[in-house]
Amino acid sequence: MKRTNFSLLFLLVVASVAMTLRADVITLKDGREIKGEILNETPDSVLIEYYVTPTIKDQKLYSRDEIAHLVAITADEKAFLAIGNLTTPDNVLDTSFYDQLIDKKIPEFLGRYRYSKHLTELREHLQSLDAERSRVRLGDRRINGVWITAAQITADPYQSGAKIKFIGMKELAATNDCLSSLQSYELLEKEFPGAEVMPDAIALAQTQIDQLQDKLSLAKTNFEIIDKRRQGALLVAPADQAREIKDALQNEKLVATNAMATATADGSKFFPIFQNSKESMDALQTLITAEKTRLTALQKIPMTEGIATSSQCAKLVSEGKLKEAQDLLAQSQILWPANIQNTRLKLRLDDLAKSQAASTAEAAVASQTAVTAPKKVTPSSTPTVPVKP
Repeated sequence: MKRTNFSLLFLLVVASVAMTLRADVITLKDGREIKGEILNETPDSVLIEYYVTPTIKDQKLYSRDEIAHLVAITADEKAFLAIGNLTTPDNVLDTSFYDQLIDKKIPEFLGRYRYSKHLTELREHLQSLDAERSRVRLGDRRINGVWITAAQITADPYQSGAKIKFIGMKELAATNDCLSSLQSYELLEKEFPGAEVMPDAIALAQTQIDQLQDKLSLAKTNFEIIDKRRQGALLVAPADQAREIKDALQNEKLVATNAMATATADGSKFFPIFQNSKESMDALQTLITAEKTRLTALQKIPMTEGIATSSQCAKLVSEGKLKEAQDLLAQSQILWPANIQNTRLKLRLDDLAKSQAASTAEAAVASQTAVTAPKKVTPSSTPTVPVKP
């Protein structure tokens, strides 16, 4: 069954909507409106390109006698809209968002449309975008709408590195690249197994596993159809042609085997779907089944509760409440033993215990000194009365 490429269809619909928003409009004398882009005007006619459907464009020439009214978007307005989104994304890991805007799109507009009402706005955007790009070049990153400085990343490279890796995984998932997204998850789990993003990362990995399973199931179905045709061709083919077909099939298997080895050479478990190799698809199916089971088991670990408990523990440590903090740390270690915060909290609690023990010892020494110290006798100021004989 033929499947619709919904991602491509979505992009085409978005493109048609965007064109409508910045469209020229021809109102005909019969009341109809044609929205699109005017390609050419003459004293006698107007040529307009418009969308017949969200995916199909057409061109039509209308005579001036047919037109009641015409509204054409100015060239600078169309160019301004074509620049695209100027709002900084929630997640910025490199300068790619800024480079095209700062180095090409905005300067070209400023140079070409010196009369435009958007000049001041774009100059302000250019200044702020350039400042943000400088931050990124210095090591700052924007994560979930919040800027994190290079110093903050250096201070906690574990949690910061995990957040950055997880964002990369999400961006790959958003492009429908479930294989690369899963490979990114593998690195995240390997390098940052106790990070606070792990509950969300595991949930996303589950959805990516399901998508990969759908693609593999379709590939296996197609392979069965193609393989039946090949086997039928082998039965009726002359000996020399049959030999060529068998050699070609054997070569496909070898290519797939080598490609699998290359794909997993860096330690990655996941590899692409090789649609002409039943062996590789069976191997990938075994991997998907095992990983789905493993991820399901990981999701049963109360990681979110462990993170909340460790956060409460950190608050108690800051308040100097040693016993209460020790009890919460014990709970956190049971809920999610791998939580990196448990290790950090243990060190802080040890320091707090030593500090409080030292303070108690100092107070005891001071108290003992006060008890055993000899009392000073203060001379009396009353004058001595002489005794009469």
